[in-house]
Amino acid sequence: MIDRTQNWKYTGRGKEAAAMNDEIKKLAEDLGFDPKVGELPARLVPCDATLRRFCVQNACGQYKRCWQCPPAVGAAETLIAQLHNYKDALVFTNEYPCTDYKDAEQVEKMHVAHERRSQLLWMSMQKLGYSKKNARLLTVGGCHLCPECACITGEPCRHPDIACPSLSAYCVNCTELGKLTGQNFAGDHGGCVFIAIVLLK
Repeated sequence: MIDRTQNWKYTGRGKEAAAMNDEIKKLAEDLGFDPKVGELPARLVPCDATLRRFCVQNACGQYKRCWQCPPAVGAAETLIAQLHNYKDALVFTNEYPCTDYKDAEQVEKMHVAHERRSQLLWMSMQKLGYSKKNARLLTVGGCHLCPECACITGEPCRHPDIACPSLSAYCVNCTELGKLTGQNFAGDHGGCVFIAIVLLK
């Protein structure tokens, strides 16, 4: 497990960057994210391009129908390389009450709620001066900002400053990620845990 308390030492971004990370963590906590945050160098985020096959299976219905999902968001290898080019990765979680994991409607509501919380964090970060030039936020599932994504009709994204890419598109191996950060993605209270990853240069 990585020593998260020594973040500035292993990333090489300096103590000032560590303070910036703390600022983002405070924003996230204010928005209701779990205060226990995983921290690691972005180059160590475990990714596996073969996981893209789950997107292709289209269980979520977003494949070829969302700008933030495959294939529109980019090739697996390209996205993994982009992710590993960042310096720091902050891993945020939320556990949502769930009575039936097989209830598609209930799970969809949790997805949308977590997406919205992630989008609010990204918007808050932008107010502090962050942008796609120096940061990125990845979240679960596809984007549900619009009733129907402009991707379907070949139009540009209607909310490029709010929409967040799917971390599944980046082929993040969440099981291995949890082992590195010491976070329990299975949940502590019998609920369903969703993840968001902030990437920083």
